[in-house]
Amino acid sequence: MIYREILKKVIVEQREQFLEMANPIQRDALLGTDFGKISRLKEAVVITGVRRSGKSYLLKMIWRKIGADLNGGKDDFLYVNFEDERLLNFGAADFENLLEAYRELFPAAGRKIFLFFDEIQIVAGWEKFINRLIREDRFKIFITGSNAALLSKEIGTALTGRVYPLALFPLSFGELARFRMGRELSAADLYKPATAISIKKIFSQYLENGGFPEVVLQNFRPLLQEYLKNIIYRDIVLRYKIKYEASLREIVSYVISNIGMSASLENIAKMTKMKNLMTVKNYLSYLENSFLFYRIPKYSHSVKNQIYNPDKFYCVDTGFYNEIAFTNSANRGRILENLVYMELKRRNKEIFYYQGKRECDFLVKEKTKITAAIQVTAFLNDNDREREVGGLLEAMGEYGIKQGLILTENENTLIEQGGKIIQIKPIWQWCLEGQGKNNGL
Repeated sequence: MIYREILKKVIVEQREQFLEMANPIQRDALLGTDFGKISRLKEAVVITGVRRSGKSYLLKMIWRKIGADLNGGKDDFLYVNFEDERLLNFGAADFENLLEAYRELFPAAGRKIFLFFDEIQIVAGWEKFINRLIREDRFKIFITGSNAALLSKEIGTALTGRVYPLALFPLSFGELARFRMGRELSAADLYKPATAISIKKIFSQYLENGGFPEVVLQNFRPLLQEYLKNIIYRDIVLRYKIKYEASLREIVSYVISNIGMSASLENIAKMTKMKNLMTVKNYLSYLENSFLFYRIPKYSHSVKNQIYNPDKFYCVDTGFYNEIAFTNSANRGRILENLVYMELKRRNKEIFYYQGKRECDFLVKEKTKITAAIQVTAFLNDNDREREVGGLLEAMGEYGIKQGLILTENENTLIEQGGKIIQIKPIWQWCLEGQGKNNGL
């Protein structure tokens, strides 16, 4: 049990930090949603994403919108970040004590209270407390978490049907371009030579540094080294009591250095000199649960075949690749492919890769049907045109797709071949055309 006076001190200090939190980069996470409706739902809003992606600031944005749109009173919220070391021994029994401390500090608070709980999954048994509050009309609850497994376990039991999920990633290129340009970009802007030059410069910076908000604001990519250390140590080593931290770091380095490459457990074990395949499998699972990596399977009508084929891995942010891996000009296609994957992820697509006689980078599935095929390459020159176009056409033919997409750095044209149309488009343009959307390609 934590003394109430300590809780009051935490509440007041964190409240001030929360209200003073400044980030001039506006996020798109709430676009396309009926915010008023979300704020009135009884369900708790659960925001998940990699550490340092801006979840706390998104809570601040939400509170600002509540104040503006829903006339929320200035005292009508409680913000707590459970990573505060003073809450190290905070347990489920302390939640009621926390609410009492808040009521004593802010007796003038209204009947409707907005609760903002950062990194709540740290507290064992948190879901039972939240489940009880959801039943009451007095509270609207917003939760953030940096570990998918811990959250999904609790959500899958006590909170089934009682949550509204929101995923937050590092900045998209659209968000960064809007911030750097100081305004919303129109469709016409993409075709103005002077504006396009500025946009492409921003795109190059995005490829190099990635989209973590503080890295962008400080223009200092080495921050990612600290982010990675924190993810590995706080989200994995401490939580899962990892004995072989050096082996875990080997896997991290290997996967980051081989984004976009298919890799089996056996291959990863061999390259990292780990003998136990189950340990490799567990470590990869922990890294995925921390939102550092994502994997996509080879598409097959047979789920069994999908399981036994090697997966391809992608990193949550291209900055990690540039900071950790040994890079050269030949790797640029991998970085671009990773960027496209994350943009598809932001658009909430179900993604696979295709491997037949040739390969196609991405297949997009809508419900039960493959609806799009996408190839990514830095340059569509004579040496690789046959490979890229051939792989795309093979995938399109396999799944009856009439129009395919090849994304490059700068080319913009159409190819008609074998009764099929292939649109070739610059990646920066494709990203901006889809900014703020979670549908379409």
